[in-house]
Amino acid sequence: MWEENLLSQLRSRYAPRRRRRQDSGTSKASKRARKIPVPADEYADPDRISSLPDNVLRRILSFLDTKYAVATSVLSTRWKDLCISLPNIVLDDSLTFKKRKKNFEKAFEKFACKQIVLRNVPNINQFRLKCNFIEDSTIGDIVCAAICCKVKEVDLWMGDSTTVGILPLELFVCHSLVVLKLRAAVELFVWEYVSLPNLKVLHLVDFMLDGDRSMNRLFQGCKFLEELFLSRCSFGNNRVLNLSFPLLRKLSIDYGDGHFMDFLGDGNAKCKLVIDTPNLEFFEYHCHENEFHLVNNLDSLVRAKISFISKLKKWENVSELFNKMHGVKSLYLSESALEVMYSNCSSLSVFETLTFLELSAFDLRILPNILERAPQLEELVIHKHGFDDEAVLYTLPETLPVCLLEHIRNIEFKKFIGSEHDFELVKYLLQNGKVLKRMKIAGLGQPTSDLSTSTSKKISMFPRCSETIEIIFEYDDQNLEFSP
Repeated sequence: MWEENLLSQLRSRYAPRRRRRQDSGTSKASKRARKIPVPADEYADPDRISSLPDNVLRRILSFLDTKYAVATSVLSTRWKDLCISLPNIVLDDSLTFKKRKKNFEKAFEKFACKQIVLRNVPNINQFRLKCNFIEDSTIGDIVCAAICCKVKEVDLWMGDSTTVGILPLELFVCHSLVVLKLRAAVELFVWEYVSLPNLKVLHLVDFMLDGDRSMNRLFQGCKFLEELFLSRCSFGNNRVLNLSFPLLRKLSIDYGDGHFMDFLGDGNAKCKLVIDTPNLEFFEYHCHENEFHLVNNLDSLVRAKISFISKLKKWENVSELFNKMHGVKSLYLSESALEVMYSNCSSLSVFETLTFLELSAFDLRILPNILERAPQLEELVIHKHGFDDEAVLYTLPETLPVCLLEHIRNIEFKKFIGSEHDFELVKYLLQNGKVLKRMKIAGLGQPTSDLSTSTSKKISMFPRCSETIEIIFEYDDQNLEFSP
């Protein structure tokens, strides 16, 4: 195996050199000098840490950066043995005290490789490398050393000052790898051959992928993913992104702060997302409008968070997404998502199993339509950004939705502004929520202010359909006031 051959070479390169034997007389004298008796202090505190078993000490050391864990080896031989048997390796070049030295990069590489290859346990559970000052060749050597130890999790964080563009081929054919997390604001080259048969979790952050087919080539080499997280990545000239993973349970596509303007297109639906994930349970999408094609219904979907960065131009691009997640149980919708749904209310499917709904919006005209299409809804959260008064005035229908009559038990208002129509909406829900148990009004400012006091008093006087409802007022300092 190439791993064993490379590991053998690295061990011979970084093995500590033996020191010359000293003159026997000098050696005996030095030993006698070191055996000076030290008077015991009967009042001294006992060394409680050293009395702990080895497995507990290893657990404690595993939370430290490897540099500081290694520093404990000066305490005794026992601590040295513990350091070379830790299951995790955590390296950060910003923690190196002598990083201004000319040979800093070489010294860091030597330190990192020694801690990896001179261990007395064969495998590494977790390998984390954060680097800001070292080059791609050095990163490649360190990563290869970790791969030789059959590492299960690799987490690479490469700062803006690094020039890494080509990660070693060994990383893309590592059969022991279960978790791979890569973050670097650079262009990444993906090898033609990718084979990661045991990879379950893949996170890519801030990458610009080289070539038109790099991302699809990478995905084809890890067919058994269970979690995929893409954040602020640029996919080059890809026009179709195939997300075909039969075992995928969690998918997150996050545009982030908009650093890369060509991420999945520029808002003109330049990229088509083909999603074939029959076992998907969690889906988060925070990005531009793109055309969706879902091969299967999202029947296994439990949670979804949908947010569009810009206003949608074509309902057809996202209609399939909304209509095929009709079995979702927990749903978060942003202002832009609600806007496009309102414009196409008649095309919406019924959310048959939806029990939790969170809306982050300025305009709530869509609320009655969603409530009508969520007959099993039990909890409603409204994250307010203010309301369009003219819109809200006509959103309170006389015909009550089934969920408000039979199922909704908890309602929460975040950032309650206190406009006239805010009160009308609260009053409407209190008057018609037959099984309502709890309503929380948050963001009322300071509890001693006149506005907060008048708000809580006004809401407390509203008639209530449910006799057991509890109204909770939450102020900025987190003090709670209960209204029976």
